[in-house]
Amino acid sequence: MDLINKLSKEQQYIVNLIVGICQRKKVEAYIVGGAVRDILLSSEINDIDICITEDPINIINELSSIKEYRYHKEFQTSNIKFNNNVEIDLIRCRKESYSYNGALPNIIPSNLQEDLFRRDFTVNAIAYNILSEKVIDPYKGIDDIKLKKIKKIHKGSYTEDPTRIFRAIRYSVRYNFEIYDKEEVKLAINNRMIFNISNDRIIREIFLMCSEENWIENITLCNYCNIFSIDCSLLGKKNNFFDYNNIDDRILNLFSALRDEKFVDIFINNSILKKQLIKAFKNYVNSRPTIYNKLSTTLDNYEIYKLIKNFTLNEIKLLSLEKKFKYKAINYLNNFMGIKLLITGKDVSDLGVNNGKLIGSVMQILIKLRMNTLIPIEKEYLMRNLGEILNDIEYKN
Repeated sequence: MDLINKLSKEQQYIVNLIVGICQRKKVEAYIVGGAVRDILLSSEINDIDICITEDPINIINELSSIKEYRYHKEFQTSNIKFNNNVEIDLIRCRKESYSYNGALPNIIPSNLQEDLFRRDFTVNAIAYNILSEKVIDPYKGIDDIKLKKIKKIHKGSYTEDPTRIFRAIRYSVRYNFEIYDKEEVKLAINNRMIFNISNDRIIREIFLMCSEENWIENITLCNYCNIFSIDCSLLGKKNNFFDYNNIDDRILNLFSALRDEKFVDIFINNSILKKQLIKAFKNYVNSRPTIYNKLSTTLDNYEIYKLIKNFTLNEIKLLSLEKKFKYKAINYLNNFMGIKLLITGKDVSDLGVNNGKLIGSVMQILIKLRMNTLIPIEKEYLMRNLGEILNDIEYKN
């Protein structure tokens, strides 16, 4: 069976370069995992993993047409980008063991059989020998593709590496496959095995879920499986300030829907998400008890402005997803954010007001006027009413 013909011409060219070097060096080489699965499903192949029985640096050193590469000596893995924009992961066949459930695996160079055994699901444990052009399928992954099943390879798979719980959901949604090991997945979730892995690993899996076309279905299924609790009605909720083709907006939307304190903490404490997102989440949580209570009781534009003016755009977008704050957030974004008066402190000074604190007080009154009228009349108002403004400030002080 010639699976290489299913690749693009650019991909075929690169694979054949690797084949030539491996043949000359008598190194076994296999396309493994998702690429084989997607070829068999007639899906687009974006990620190609080639597993070899040799340290990949020895192949890299003889490859031409490389634009750049990353090599991890400890794990003997590499990612190679070629001049024709093809990207290949070239890795050494390996065996994995776990010191405890949820630990990162201990890696030992090994053979193809051990490499396929370490993988998550049978549909991802199919290899294609690119030298002999033979398919190797020890766990009947091809049958499971035909039967549309996501099935583990060995006992205890979901407890030794709980990220597989997320991946089972993601693949089942992407390919419309059934999760064969439902009871084992449910048991691992109920035993809170997910919390044996780091926040970063959890968030990385959630980010991948949010990167999928059917991201809402992924998140809804996580809620159904009791991985976390969310208000599903908020997912993908129509909002003029959100572009759900943007993954950051999907992440913001998911955070707003969370009703699970543990996962709120995970979203705040990780190194995977962008810093500006994490800052928005943290401020959103910390400001709720005070600012949000005040915001819910005021209708005054100037008071709304004072409460929100130091919010980042992401914080305001989160605010806009809450029903009771939606129109206040919209009003602020449309009318107040980044607003500039038609006059400056110098204009006030030119009228004879020299005290800096007093100039600031005058400017605040003019900002309030602008906010509550939404009409740019502050210059005319100042010229006509400076005396009254100063008297008002003196009276209040």
